[in-house]
Amino acid sequence: MRSNSTAMSNGLRHVVTTGAGLAILMLITACSQIPDQWREDGPSVDAEWRSPSAVDILENHEPSPTKPRDHDEMVLVTEPYGVSHWPLYFEDPFVDKGHGREGRNKYHIGWEDYVAMPYSYSRFTLNWLFVPVSAVVTPPWTLMTSDGEISEQLLGPDHDATKTQ
Repeated sequence: MRSNSTAMSNGLRHVVTTGAGLAILMLITACSQIPDQWREDGPSVDAEWRSPSAVDILENHEPSPTKPRDHDEMVLVTEPYGVSHWPLYFEDPFVDKGHGREGRNKYHIGWEDYVAMPYSYSRFTLNWLFVPVSAVVTPPWTLMTSDGEISEQLLGPDHDATKTQ
């Protein structure tokens, strides 16, 4: 009869060997590009916009001439727009306002994101705890409209959803 200690040591050796093999495999197949989340460094930032095929076409063919239009300029007036929806009980002002950054490094992790992390989780928790109160203040059958413009609320500019008249 085989002893249990030999079987356990063989099983442990198998687990260690398998784990070491997976670790080596992960190191061999790892990516050479490590993204920098604090700086926008994607391909669209530094990429050349003219591909070899586009350069070849531009060298071998003339672009078509621009045709001036001989009619008067037309004026187009759009109707007021908006998206109709039911009440948004879990709307987050950080999503509405965005990050407010400009320029080349517009999409990166900044201080605003670190403020939004605990705030958003806390706000979500309060929202689902107080859904009954929210449903009394704004009943679920209330039709609302969002027009993309952040409107003034009790505590400052917050959301763009307003009750449809």
